[in-house]
Amino acid sequence: MAPSPTADLLRNKRFRTLLIASLVSASGSAMAPVALAFTVLGFDGRPGSLAVVLAGSTAPQLILLLVGGVAADRFSRRRLIVIGNLVPAVTQATVALLVFQGAATTARVAVFAAVASGASALASPAMNSLLPQFVEASRLQQANALVRLPTNLVRILAPAVGGVLVALVGPQLTLAWDAASFAVAALLYGRLRIAGPVPARGSALRDFRTGWSEFRGRFWLWSYTLSGTFVVAFWLGGYGLLGPVVAHDTDLGAAGWGIVQGSFAVGLVLGGVLSLRWKPSRIMIACVAANLPLALPLLALAVRAPLPAIAVAAALAGVGVDISIVCWNTVMQQQLPDELLGRLGSFSSIGERLAVPLGYLLVGAAAASWGTATVLSLAAAAMTLATVVLFAAPSLWTMRRAPAAEKATAPA
Repeated sequence: MAPSPTADLLRNKRFRTLLIASLVSASGSAMAPVALAFTVLGFDGRPGSLAVVLAGSTAPQLILLLVGGVAADRFSRRRLIVIGNLVPAVTQATVALLVFQGAATTARVAVFAAVASGASALASPAMNSLLPQFVEASRLQQANALVRLPTNLVRILAPAVGGVLVALVGPQLTLAWDAASFAVAALLYGRLRIAGPVPARGSALRDFRTGWSEFRGRFWLWSYTLSGTFVVAFWLGGYGLLGPVVAHDTDLGAAGWGIVQGSFAVGLVLGGVLSLRWKPSRIMIACVAANLPLALPLLALAVRAPLPAIAVAAALAGVGVDISIVCWNTVMQQQLPDELLGRLGSFSSIGERLAVPLGYLLVGAAAASWGTATVLSLAAAAMTLATVVLFAAPSLWTMRRAPAAEKATAPA
């Protein structure tokens, strides 16, 4: 009997190392948002203060993703990934110490969150460029789904455990474990044998300009990214910012919000399982449609639905998110040349994050004036509109999955 594609992938030593490193890192990172949110809300209960921390952690990504995109196509991707894990290990450990000493403030937490976020952003394009070096084009979707599956499994229990730890002993222990998980992941990534530094051909500025020209010449790439600019900003502003605020102000509390986060992770796992087997021919349409359930948790929070209803809405959103991410990563890896993957991937990531800092601040300010329920409803409507409009693009309907036997060049 022929081995399954999944079994074949797991026989690949480099793929297994990548899988384990992602799993270790996820075990800490899945707890960190609950701990960080309730750290800030513990010494300053205003939504605006949490918005400052979240916006500050996002802003450096806009610059360092660009730098990381060019660097990933010029230098050692392994070195970039190791640095991108070691720096957050140090910053999260420092925040945990500040919380333990009672010395944490909004400004201090915001600064360390910004440094950690910037380092992760610097490594992100290199991370997204790894799989095509390990895996043939016909198995990229399974590989993308398989990399995400165990980390999503961890996210089922980790947020709930993190919420309980925050409630019982405070956030410092979960932040400390997040720091340790980054350090272990850096050691594992350092063992990966991947392609060495790419010989530089011309200046970094020329590489940047070439990448930008290639990016705007592909309609499917920039139109989906533009839609994501609105969807991601409203999702993070609604779910990431106002979700903990609603939990803090109602009977949900830290433990209840951890359960909601865990339910979202259950959806991610289900989406990953589906992605292992389902290979939509019109992959971009599947990618777009999978974003529609994201509005459901925001609406459930807006009407102060009971915990089970919010958890189900979060699970459905998680299914959609994972299918969308797997499809999108597969499209880019199959359709884009390896020598451009770092830069084009960074432009896409920046586009999706472009409005996030402003979104956090506007959503926080609007919630203070209009109330969380109104803002959550408006955010859900805006996300849905930004997604539905993409269905009017004919090129997304005609774009098909690349042939399994080879990596195609991207259509304009």
